[in-house]
Amino acid sequence: MVALEPWRTSTRYKEHIPKSILLSSLTFFTMHLYLSSPTPWNTTYCTESGQVIYKSDAPLKLGARPITIKRIRPSITPPTAGTDNTLRDHFAHLAEIEYHSFRNSRIRYAEVDVPVNEFFKKQGWGWYGRNRVFKGPDGKEYTWHLTSRVSKLFTNDTAKTPIASFHRRRLGVLTDPRPASLEIFPAGEHMTDLIVVTFVYVEKLRTDRETAVESSGGGGG
Repeated sequence: MVALEPWRTSTRYKEHIPKSILLSSLTFFTMHLYLSSPTPWNTTYCTESGQVIYKSDAPLKLGARPITIKRIRPSITPPTAGTDNTLRDHFAHLAEIEYHSFRNSRIRYAEVDVPVNEFFKKQGWGWYGRNRVFKGPDGKEYTWHLTSRVSKLFTNDTAKTPIASFHRRRLGVLTDPRPASLEIFPAGEHMTDLIVVTFVYVEKLRTDRETAVESSGGGGG
């Protein structure tokens, strides 16, 4: 399992995030990143106000399916009179996931380029296979649980502190409609980038297994 460099923690991380977004995370209760589509590996992630923060793109290809993840960068263009350029949609490369269905995938992130079996370790069992554990920039371990409906992230200790949780889109037949969202709790605000990157991989893995089970008419395991 790969240990990410300490520079991914608060100081350098915050240098790349627009000030208005930082202000919301400094008063951090819970962050919801709303998805423009129900597929986390091919969508945009935006705040409640509609500002896109992350983008994921997964073009259809035979064999390996590369998933590219980008993050918004502050504009370096001086604002013109009466405007605010700080949140213009300029995006920088954040990570790439070389996704394979039948052999080991790879993750390229934060100067690390390794197979997923080195980035994560497997531990325990979720509804659709082994849970995935990774080490954060603070040296602590975190576990993505592959539940029957969504992926959920907790600290890998006895406290099991909630870090993030995916919420599926709600169409609003019996309840109010709601877009899909990734909820990030206060304990995860120091590593939002890493949460998004690992979530994209884990939820793609979980969804593929869910689809396979449903197609075969079997149950989870």
